[in-house]
Amino acid sequence: MIETPPTRPQPSPDPSPNPNPQPVPAPIPQPVPTPIPQPVPTPEPQPIPQPK
Repeated sequence: MIETPPTRPQPSPDPSPNPNPQPVPAPIPQPVPTPIPQPVPTPEPQPIPQPK
């Protein structure tokens, strides 16, 4: 029998080596814009036609 050398586990190469890991910037919370209340247009009173 041929003795096979023990296969050494190959370290998985880092796809993106980052020598200096930058801290993830915390997302700045954007202020939620408050909806501007639109003024309700008041219906103009229609003149009541007077019966002649």
